[in-house]
Amino acid sequence: MQEKNLNLKAIIGICGACIAFYIGAGFATMQEIMQYQASYGRLFPVVILVCAVIYLYTNLSFATNGNRLKLERGGDIYYHYCGKYIGAFFDYFSAFFCYMCFIVMCGGANSTAMEQWGLPKGTGAIILTIAVIATAVFGLDGILNALSKLGPVIILLILVVSITSTIQNITHFSEGLDLLADGVVQPEQVGDGNPFLSGASYGGFVVLWFAAFLAEIGAKNKLKEVNRGMFMSSFFIFGAAALCCIALISQIASTGVADIPALVLANSISPVLGQIFAIIVFCGIYTTAVPLLWTGVARIATEGSKKYKIATVVGGIIGCLVALFVPYKALVNVLYGMNGYLGFIMIGFMIFRDIQTRMAKKVTA
Repeated sequence: MQEKNLNLKAIIGICGACIAFYIGAGFATMQEIMQYQASYGRLFPVVILVCAVIYLYTNLSFATNGNRLKLERGGDIYYHYCGKYIGAFFDYFSAFFCYMCFIVMCGGANSTAMEQWGLPKGTGAIILTIAVIATAVFGLDGILNALSKLGPVIILLILVVSITSTIQNITHFSEGLDLLADGVVQPEQVGDGNPFLSGASYGGFVVLWFAAFLAEIGAKNKLKEVNRGMFMSSFFIFGAAALCCIALISQIASTGVADIPALVLANSISPVLGQIFAIIVFCGIYTTAVPLLWTGVARIATEGSKKYKIATVVGGIIGCLVALFVPYKALVNVLYGMNGYLGFIMIGFMIFRDIQTRMAKKVTA
């Protein structure tokens, strides 16, 4: 009977929101796919598998515990897993990190606008910042409403570009693998040549993105709907990642050195598609930038308050200014890599607490 009461529209909406949050500047531009996955050549499936396992376990845990504890604020999930002091560290650090990732999104928007449309430096970051602030001031419900609609559109266009590019260049895939294996092409890489470490780092940095976001969504919605939407999103996210890797490796000589590898693929298919995809990349950056700014601001101000709105505007402007002076590729490599390892430490606390909770239930049953 419960199965019939599940809201399919809500499930699809949560799926779309998870996709939209995950596919930000790094994924939509394919720069993070290049650094974490495609750069490993024949071993890229290992990286994707490790990421997928981490994504499924951590998000299932966030939503379940957020729902069970009826959390008022998503960031309180860290105290459940890690206790008072370590929980406070992760709470504040994750908020700071999410805000720093918002700056990465501004950098991605800036690079996209300059590389694809030849706009003056700063234009892309300013346009993004205005759109993000205008959405984030409405809080979590407004964010979910915006993200749930854009997520499926973005993933569809990424699939179109990846599949078409793969079909056109699949004969060069083996050659691309050899270029990577022989070190002829050496893209920036996370994990020091270890695919498991790269997968752990990639999965780890997403942990601190999704913790507060999914814990609060889990607390405010039906758990089965949240979990099904999240599971559905994983199929599209990691399926798309695998296709992107094949497409990138098939043109590794050009994609391996580009700031925006996705635009290299799109433009190689059609200049018109390149223009369309540049807009999609921009949308992908926007859909991740909004909850990232929200997460950072929500740590220091109550959603809906005057302080929250002022902090959203000021934080957005400061992030935009910082992005104009720090190279985009460097931001992705250093910031994501550092946070990924901290996120993996967080997973250790999560596993311990989830096992402890499960055993306590058996004792009291």
